[in-house]
Amino acid sequence: MLPVLFTIVIPAALAKPAVLLVLVLLIGGRAWAWLSRGRADGATVGVVDALRDDWVVSLVAVVVAGIVWKAGLLDAEIRLPLHSYGLLIAAGFITGIWLAQREARRRGQDPEALADLAFWILLAALAGSRVYFILVNWNDFFGPGRFMASTPVGRMPRILAFWEGGLVFYGGLIGATLVAWLYMRRRRMPFLAYADTMIPSVAIGHFFGRLGCFGAGCCWGDVAHGHLPFAARFPPESLAFQAFAGRSNPADYLAADRLHTLPLHPTQLYESFGELGLFLLLVLVVRPRKRFHGEVLATWMLLYALLRSLVESFRGDVERGVVLGLGVGTWTSLVIFGIGAAIWLGGWRARQARLAAA
Repeated sequence: MLPVLFTIVIPAALAKPAVLLVLVLLIGGRAWAWLSRGRADGATVGVVDALRDDWVVSLVAVVVAGIVWKAGLLDAEIRLPLHSYGLLIAAGFITGIWLAQREARRRGQDPEALADLAFWILLAALAGSRVYFILVNWNDFFGPGRFMASTPVGRMPRILAFWEGGLVFYGGLIGATLVAWLYMRRRRMPFLAYADTMIPSVAIGHFFGRLGCFGAGCCWGDVAHGHLPFAARFPPESLAFQAFAGRSNPADYLAADRLHTLPLHPTQLYESFGELGLFLLLVLVVRPRKRFHGEVLATWMLLYALLRSLVESFRGDVERGVVLGLGVGTWTSLVIFGIGAAIWLGGWRARQARLAAA
């Protein structure tokens, strides 16, 4: 694993000028983009209008910079670690949006609407993945003495401390799906048709994301008995090692020298390359032979639910929650499989009815 690729160091004397420069470039760049669009359309667009149209980006940047400045964090050297997890998540998101827009153009759909939707999907996925994790780990957030957490800018509710970990893919998928459905309904966009365009992007994005999980040492597998040639051993700075060390029987999971975990199933890689296989299947086989809207989406839901259930049998992070002997992820997979089957059967029957009427 390689949780941090490298660290950017900004000397204390350059910290405040660097933040101001970033704000100027960010806000100025957004304003220039809208001014250029206005000139291209033959219209006059003022700076105020430009900033108003992108008020979310501008406001968030200013607020964050103000909090950091007020907290005095810019009075000392700034160290910005570049985490492999964040980098791979960003790579997956950008790749997925590019592929979805490319397919949208090919199918006569609105690629700009997809780009706008992507912003809201990102926010909804982050919120949904966090809410899901909190629900299955309720006592860790609302138990005695657990609600508040210490941060560099003071104490705040632990539910907001994203940097402590706690994001679940299924929660993000549920949140993103709900927001996408509401957005498309408001814009009068056919949900299943656009979902077929976007779902391969979810698969390839998840491929990158699980590689990031492997780099961070989260979503780990159970102890791999025997001589599994591709078993993974995680060091003390990994989430897997820290979780095992906190259990009542750490010797069952950690090497005798406490320098790494025992060999574990690399479940992150199982799921990552499984999603890569699903992506290739969807874009090379299913989508070119699509017979009804929703078929690509339903196929992914059915196959991913099976993949996730299989991977769950090798996972060792019971901290995610276990109900009636099965991980919460397995129960969610059953629900996803059922919804996928319903979409597929509904689409197939509608197609047969159209053929019969013709």
